[in-house]
Order: sequence, then C-alpha cells, then structure tokens
Amino acid sequence: MPQPEGRTSVRQVALNEVVSREANERVDPPAEAGWDLSLVDRVCECGDADCEARLRLTVAEYEEVRGDSRRFAIVHEHLVHAAERVVERRERYSVVEKFAEAAAIAEAHDPRG
Repeated sequence: MPQPEGRTSVRQVALNEVVSREANERVDPPAEAGWDLSLVDRVCECGDADCEARLRLTVAEYEEVRGDSRRFAIVHEHLVHAAERVVERRERYSVVEKFAEAAAIAEAHDPRG
C-alpha cells in the first residue's frame, strides 16, 4: 500500500482513488427487479494505482458511499492514514473519508458534480 510519507504523495493517492471511482461509475447495475439489492463487482477505490482488488456492493450501498464526494469504498487493509480515515467498516469493505488536500481533490474530480 502506498504511503504518502514514502514515494507516493497524498495528491497522487487522491488522484489514484478518483480514477478508481470513475471506473466504478461506469459499472452498469443489473436491470432486473431488485437491482438495488444485487451485489455488483466494483474495483477497490484505494490510492494504490496497482491495486486489482475487487469489492462486491449492492447498488444501494454504493450509492450511499457516493452520497459524499469525499467518501470511497476500499478493501479493509488499504487505508492510507495521511489522506483518509475510516468512517464505516462493513463486512465486505470499509468506507473512508478524505481530509485536507485529498478531500479537495476528491470533491473537484467528482464526476457527479
């Protein structure tokens, strides 16, 4: 996991997470009845540009995370302390919230405005 104190800056971590979020925005949920309760594969929205981990969230869960531009869904162990804090830990994933510079980047690059 990249650590901003090392080779990856907080800015780069935030930009990496924005790219993952954009990929998840392009995921089409199933169009059948109960679609909001179906588990949908998503990419981990952590700051590691090389992360290939997958998460399974319902559409409703993902929409709840996306309700705040500063929040991202990640694998539990992928937290970058210098850029984010865990605001919710669920069985299949953690919800992290960016702060300071990382929050400003996340808000500025939110495809939902």
